[in-house]
Amino acid sequence: MKKIVKSLGTFLSIFALFFFAAYLALRFLPYPELTAFLKRDYSLVLTDKNGVTLRVFPARDGVRREWTDVCDVPQGVRNVFIKAEDKRFYYHIGVDPVAVIARAIRNASAKRVVSGASTISMQLARLIKPHARGIRGKIAEAVDALRIEARLSKDAVLELWLNAIPFGSNLEGLGAFSRARFGVAAMELDDAQAVALAVVPRRPGLYDPAYNAEASLVAAQQLAVRCNVDVAAVAAAVAKAAAQPDVPAANPKTPFYAPHFTERTRSLLLNYAEASEGASGGRIRRPVKTTLDLDLQLYAEERLGAELEKLALNRVSNGSVLVIENSTGAVLCYVGSSSWFDDAVSGKIDGVQARNQPGSCLKPFLYALALDSGFGPNAVLPDIPSVFGAREAYIPANFNRRFNGPVRMRVALASSLNIPAVWMLERIGVSRFEDSLESLGFTSIAGKRGSYGTGLALGNAEVSLEELARAFSVFHREGKLAGLRFIEKDRDNEDGARNVQVLSPYAAFVIRDILSDKASRWTGFGDAPMFSTPFQSMFKTGTANQYQNIWALGATGRWTVGVWMGNFSGATVVGKTGSSIPARIAADILSALETANPDGASSVAAPDGAGEMVEVEICALSGMRATRFCTGTLREWLLRGRTPDACDWHRADGVVYPGEYRSWLAERLHMGQARRGGGTIRLPHRGSVFYVDPSLPADAQAIRIETSGFGDDALVFVDGVPAGILDSAGVFMLPVSRGKRMVFVEDDVSGAHVEFEVR
Repeated sequence: MKKIVKSLGTFLSIFALFFFAAYLALRFLPYPELTAFLKRDYSLVLTDKNGVTLRVFPARDGVRREWTDVCDVPQGVRNVFIKAEDKRFYYHIGVDPVAVIARAIRNASAKRVVSGASTISMQLARLIKPHARGIRGKIAEAVDALRIEARLSKDAVLELWLNAIPFGSNLEGLGAFSRARFGVAAMELDDAQAVALAVVPRRPGLYDPAYNAEASLVAAQQLAVRCNVDVAAVAAAVAKAAAQPDVPAANPKTPFYAPHFTERTRSLLLNYAEASEGASGGRIRRPVKTTLDLDLQLYAEERLGAELEKLALNRVSNGSVLVIENSTGAVLCYVGSSSWFDDAVSGKIDGVQARNQPGSCLKPFLYALALDSGFGPNAVLPDIPSVFGAREAYIPANFNRRFNGPVRMRVALASSLNIPAVWMLERIGVSRFEDSLESLGFTSIAGKRGSYGTGLALGNAEVSLEELARAFSVFHREGKLAGLRFIEKDRDNEDGARNVQVLSPYAAFVIRDILSDKASRWTGFGDAPMFSTPFQSMFKTGTANQYQNIWALGATGRWTVGVWMGNFSGATVVGKTGSSIPARIAADILSALETANPDGASSVAAPDGAGEMVEVEICALSGMRATRFCTGTLREWLLRGRTPDACDWHRADGVVYPGEYRSWLAERLHMGQARRGGGTIRLPHRGSVFYVDPSLPADAQAIRIETSGFGDDALVFVDGVPAGILDSAGVFMLPVSRGKRMVFVEDDVSGAHVEFEVR
């Protein structure tokens, strides 16, 4: 008896050692196929800030394969798939002996193969490493199943299998298939829907409800009985899954929102070094929550589309919208074009990044630089006929074709006057302004530095909507430039530098105060109802290339909106389309944001350190400290220590303008010039070269012929052809046309001529 016990003990020891050795071999011997499978690529799922799916990108091999953690799959759904494929999944070690015996008896009785005995682990092994058919293949498959079970927990095995099940139609895994057939993620499935899907892997070509609803329904009802799931609910689920074939970009069950934004975000994610965290092969498995607000995105698309429809006959066929949260730099809305699918208008071009001339939209940044260079918002700038440059001259005109004489900087910017802007740029220096724009994130101008000249004040550079909106947000960020954020999870340097001080808080405050000042914009825009909002807001608009590009920038304390409208083809716009159109869109979007987010201030509050500023009563005309003779006064924020001298324009005996404004004043008051004889042409200078401004219509530009000494109604000849007469101030406005020109002016006493060129 002792010998038997001893022999049995020896046998059991050997048996235990054998199984332990087998386990060690299964557990630790190299399994490179499993290692590679664990690292394989999955679809990238992007959601908006509220978790609504925006878009699902296929894996690198073109297969749609969404990862879902097994803990996120409802228990009922897991039970359905387990019962459908391997009801004793949690009770075997990879191979189910009971199932093997049962299937053998069934096949023998039928004298043919009517069913197999593959467990979920064996199916997974076949997906990881396909095996040959027949007994040898089944044995190899069983061994690999044991290897998998020795290395992974049951839940990990189930998780891998659920994410790898081939459903046909280039779809793998429960997540991808549930979205394709029901428009929901796997975690949102109910039991009836799970039954409708669980029958498909047996024969995808036969049981996919999208292609064979009848066969799918029969199989699903049989499984429903086994799973104790309501048959009627399963029938409804099959009908829903069959309602729309899985057609890319046309299937409403496949989300395709904000395509330019999602393309941009995908590219950024692939470039992030930390993208490998929680990912396989450097790709993120789980859905990525972006900063986009889908409701706002759809509203912006609707508003843009409505305005573009009205402008179809004007050849304004496209537009873009960008909305930024000021405090974080988060991108809340990103409309790249009117329609991604409209190739006739180049809809796949991303208008947020496309470069176009911005017109007057660069002026706020010029005046901000001026404020940081010693000028104050009370500084008086000349809005009079002016020639900038020497032999190569530049003659800007205002959009309203009027000259306003001396204007304070506040009025010049709020009313977007052109001549004061160019005057200011000449004093600041083009190179310094280029430096400032680069620090504000305008990388687009770097390649053409030195070629812009004073036309840079009026936007002759090509910049993007993204650069403009991002830079515009600094005025509500105390002069700090934010990096744009596309991912909800906070990342350092997500898109460049963040919180870089590029302007002083004082300059930022004054610019946002000016662009919120309704009274000061009256000179250029009148009542301007498109800028009127029930909350504090600031706006800047611009037009360029004869209305081919129309822009608007709007902001409150919390958000910045940028809108561009035009076309990508370069086609000339028909008629005139003003920047009031994109301004309306920007104002409506800000209103939608304020309505949806009533809590929080949207104001033009003084910056931190406001003690450095002092509010001074100034003369509305001269910008100097007001005296008792000044007929109009107002209050202006100035830096402490920069209080101006007392006004010397207003005196007890009237107003005395500086000499540079007397010619303008004479013309404005229609003061005739005395006949003196010896008439001369003061402007333009002989040999000057003028350039047509592409940002203004031709009929809004003219070369000013300024004379002295001629009598009233002196005749003006251009290239020997009579062109008109001088006005009472001795001025003639010559319409612009390219070429060399000779202008001759004569009266009954004298004559003079000048030659110049227009390019």
